[in-house]
Amino acid sequence: MNKNTIIIVAVILVVVAAAGGFFGGVMYQKNQTSALGAAGRGNYAARFGQSGQSVAANRPVRGQVLSTSATTLTVKMSDGSTKIVVLSSSTSFAQSAKASLSDVKTGDTVNVVGTTNSDGSVTATDIQINPPAPGGFARPTGTGSAPAQ
Repeated sequence: MNKNTIIIVAVILVVVAAAGGFFGGVMYQKNQTSALGAAGRGNYAARFGQSGQSVAANRPVRGQVLSTSATTLTVKMSDGSTKIVVLSSSTSFAQSAKASLSDVKTGDTVNVVGTTNSDGSVTATDIQINPPAPGGFARPTGTGSAPAQ
């Protein structure tokens, strides 16, 4: 083989290797995206360090606290149903700053992240007290005056 033939073969091998790497990366990304399921479902759990657990088992509970005890919260969901939230020694509470169970009051709105149990209750991992409304905007309180027309 002459020098030009060796250079051409080397260039072809580099192009084939680059194309194979690109195709492999595209297939890997496609596989990772489909493993998460519906858009955004895995993001909430991943933010709370639960990416190794089943996404379906970590659906957030959001609603108004109906009652509290040392080991459970009862939360009224927006559809009118209730959900029992089981507390453990590793459950963390948050409210603009670090919080605890004593900061949870009847009537508060909470976001709960945890594992769904076979009886439908949820064992809490993280609880956010009075979270911002979906979309990050404050909910209207019904007080104040109407804007000028």
